[in-house]
Amino acid sequence: MNFQGRLERLRKALGGPLLVLSPGNVFYLSGFRGSLGFLLVFPEGKTFFFCDGRYAIQSREELAVEAEIVEFEQDAVASICDVFFSFSSRANHLFVEDVASVGFIRRFDERKCPVIPCPSPVNALRVVKDETEIQTIQRAVTIAEEAFRDVLPLIQEGISEHEIAVELEYRMRRRGGEAIAFPTIVASGKRAALPHARPTSGKIKRGEWVLVDWGVRVDGYCADLTRVVPVGKVRETSFQKAFSTLLEAQAAALELIREGVEAKTVDQKVREVLQKSGFERYFTHSLGHGVGIDVHEEPKLSTQSTAILCRGMVVTVEPGIYSPEWGGVRLEHMVLVEERGCRVLDTLPETFDEKGGENRA
Repeated sequence: MNFQGRLERLRKALGGPLLVLSPGNVFYLSGFRGSLGFLLVFPEGKTFFFCDGRYAIQSREELAVEAEIVEFEQDAVASICDVFFSFSSRANHLFVEDVASVGFIRRFDERKCPVIPCPSPVNALRVVKDETEIQTIQRAVTIAEEAFRDVLPLIQEGISEHEIAVELEYRMRRRGGEAIAFPTIVASGKRAALPHARPTSGKIKRGEWVLVDWGVRVDGYCADLTRVVPVGKVRETSFQKAFSTLLEAQAAALELIREGVEAKTVDQKVREVLQKSGFERYFTHSLGHGVGIDVHEEPKLSTQSTAILCRGMVVTVEPGIYSPEWGGVRLEHMVLVEERGCRVLDTLPETFDEKGGENRA
């Protein structure tokens, strides 16, 4: 990945020195994968990387940009202020990513260092993925799918939600994932009405369905998928109607996504489909979100979004229906926005037969 090129693109967009705090943004700009490290980027061309002794060796191994490493013992702010005052003769303020805590900002004030919290310009760079990023995300999707196929035969009567989640996470790691992208969601029957359900020790019953939302991180990039698997014959008529509606809504969204389309119009289109079937009020979250270094990134596919879809964006499309009376369903694809349409990155079928087998009919 061209980390130096990213850093230079950021530098051109800066109106003053920027302190990069977010681990995802630090990785995007430098290649550093540790949990604590800060980048101070000057528009004039100087870059400093701050870390404590735990990451001194790691930073020398991982930093893929030209940056001076500053190792601090206890007070990172003191070290950052020293560098800022030494190299900012033309800067009146230090811009700081607005993920900073109030206490962190106050420590700059105590040292008479003029700081301005701001939305990070790095986030705007991350929205559109380059070819290397797309290939990495595709590898993550492939590993997530392979692991799901490994676990699919185990989704039967008598297994618990927790056991499914553990097996899936193990298989993703076994197949090359470095970590799960987020806590795996497994919910059966009525519990599937909880969009972010935590897996329990409750056993799956015949005639129920199992909603699985899972993802893996590979080389710093995430995958995020959701499927619903029936266990035997599902007799709940609301489930059948809801799932058919979701298939229609999903198809309508994929048909609409392309470069130049307003993100909010895709969300609105899905709600129109759900409204016709009487399910619109049961769709309680936005349609989707960007995926990359973080599992939730810009752009958002929501009615409040101001984003315009651009070629190279990777987003989820995940309509859901959640009823406290009978349960919930959700279907999630990951798609790459292209000039004249979109490309679905995952290959798992949308439906499965009553024995949990893949149904491609």
